[in-house]
Amino acid sequence: MKKSGRNLVGVMCVLGVFAPALAQSGVKLSPSGNPDTPPVRTSGPTMGAVRFNEKPLRVETMGLTMSLPVGANASSTAIGNLAAVQVTGPDSKWMSGARVLESSDLNLTLQQVADTNLKTQLGAETVMVGGVGPSGAQLIERSQNLVIGNLPAERFYVLGPKDEDPKHAGRPRLVYGVTFIKLGPGRFACFEASCGEADLDRAKPEMEAMIATASFIDAASLESSRRALLDAGDRFQKGLDEATLRSAALEAKETWWRLYIPAKTGADADAKEVGYRRIRTSIGKRGQLDPTRDPKKFTGADLDEGILVQVDFRGVLGDASDALTDSQGIFFETLDRKEEMWCLSTRVRQGKTDRTSTELGTRKGNQLTVKRTDRPATTLIVPERAYLSRVESFLVQRMLIAARLTTEFGFNTYSSETDMIEIRRELVEQPPDKPTFYRISTRVGEGAQPQVAMCRENGDLVFADLPGGVKVEPSSIDKLAKLWKSKGLPLD
Repeated sequence: MKKSGRNLVGVMCVLGVFAPALAQSGVKLSPSGNPDTPPVRTSGPTMGAVRFNEKPLRVETMGLTMSLPVGANASSTAIGNLAAVQVTGPDSKWMSGARVLESSDLNLTLQQVADTNLKTQLGAETVMVGGVGPSGAQLIERSQNLVIGNLPAERFYVLGPKDEDPKHAGRPRLVYGVTFIKLGPGRFACFEASCGEADLDRAKPEMEAMIATASFIDAASLESSRRALLDAGDRFQKGLDEATLRSAALEAKETWWRLYIPAKTGADADAKEVGYRRIRTSIGKRGQLDPTRDPKKFTGADLDEGILVQVDFRGVLGDASDALTDSQGIFFETLDRKEEMWCLSTRVRQGKTDRTSTELGTRKGNQLTVKRTDRPATTLIVPERAYLSRVESFLVQRMLIAARLTTEFGFNTYSSETDMIEIRRELVEQPPDKPTFYRISTRVGEGAQPQVAMCRENGDLVFADLPGGVKVEPSSIDKLAKLWKSKGLPLD
């Protein structure tokens, strides 16, 4: 463990969950990309020979009710901070899941959402049905103008790339299916599924029939609630000025956090270590985004003053703690809040596997561009109100406490997981039995499980509870080094 910050950042989504399924047979696209037939409306909850369990599945955090085929099993899970449900089909021939995506862009269309997902999987902007993208994956079907229940939907299937490793010769290729349902302005249900290529003919009717039974709670009431939260967030942000940002950055200083799952015994020696994280916040120059550069050589925009947040994270993955993830993120925002930049590098190691990816973000005014080494670049238009930059996302809780505001707020913020601008909720409370403390519940995305932090009046963290039973508490480099060494965990 080194103070130089070579051990790395934030909590990442490392679950490669390719979740749920698909509606009923729809409209295949012609090579031109246009539907060959009129919109197709799926029939009811029993399609063909597919039989369902008598009791439907209900996921309150998502507002979802859905019937499962007989023999299928479901469990609640989380993709990062996002609440989700996973379904295993009869005989385990297919896996599926569902989640709800929420964007601040109320004009976002189904086609745009589907195109973004396809671009990630195929590695190219445009691939026609039957075509193979740079990633090696093949688009085998795309259906538009679907109607699931009374809602518009779109679906596609992709045949995954061949595994060129000789050790995996004969391993079947996977087929991935994705269905998007537009629940309301800026709000989409995302159903993802996977099965072996040879199992597609059997799995597809079951998956599509299951999705056809899905229903969600009223979108109008959710939209009204969301608008009120964003109004509160916008009022708060309009009060932010350079002095407030400077104060929050200087008060945050440097912190080390321990992430772990407590043992029933309560002993640290028996707890499962999840990772550790260091956050450093300061007033600095744009050129410091590259820590290898000599500040004496900064010129032009390099000299712009702003807030710097550096986040270093190391995590241990897997039941046997045999995989490591190291991340380093450096985030910058000008003091007038009009520009931001960040660089996020992530490395995952397990056995002989060693993968590194990099994300570069740049915002000028309302245009945000994100470039990655593992998928195509994205350009988004950020909303004019209640937008929370990456830097501000690390400081917002401290600023809310400093303002002594106890209510719920909504903010628009960019999510690396979904590659969209989503709604982040912050509920600030003062527990009656602890009037000198503040409890802040954070939800990132629609249906997300809450992260609950207990903070002092100055904004310093006392502890936090994350989804999955993970606890976060302040620590120091010396305590973490001693604890990890005692458990035989890698420190370099």
